[in-house]
Amino acid sequence: GNLMLAFARRFPKCEIHGYEVSDEAILLGRKAIEESGLTNLFMHDARTDPLGKAGERPFEVVLCYDVLHDATQPALLIDQVKRAMAPGGMWLLGDISSKDSVRENVALNPDAATYYSFSTCLCMSSALSEKGGAGLGTLGFGIKMAKKMLKAGGFGSVRVVLDGVDNTRWFEVME
Repeated sequence: GNLMLAFARRFPKCEIHGYEVSDEAILLGRKAIEESGLTNLFMHDARTDPLGKAGERPFEVVLCYDVLHDATQPALLIDQVKRAMAPGGMWLLGDISSKDSVRENVALNPDAATYYSFSTCLCMSSALSEKGGAGLGTLGFGIKMAKKMLKAGGFGSVRVVLDGVDNTRWFEVME
């Protein structure tokens, strides 16, 4: 919720919508919104009020940060974003900067051991928490996987715009 609050304050003429699946995060987010007094900020339970509902394409910009590799069904999330984007819209997608294979990560990424530890304890627990979960994990969304999944999801343009700052890779994703 903190990033949403910052955007809502910085861009008061824009509506900011957050989507979450954690009951506790939703409660904390809604409390923070109420306490902030901001009227351009909205929190949604993605399980009951999903992003990209039929017939709605309101978002010119969609931002996901450190989410996709944790998702049980990342392809579903990609589809929801695609359906939610206004024509000509842009998805700014930030995920952990990783190499395209375990072997490359171990050989070339000095933080690989730490990230695989996080992944085992946190990310994979989330990504495999539902039957058939994709299980990408912390270092499972490298450039090749990202382009493959995003192109399969109907996006025509996938471009890395920033890589490695705070261990994050940022993609610009467009129709």
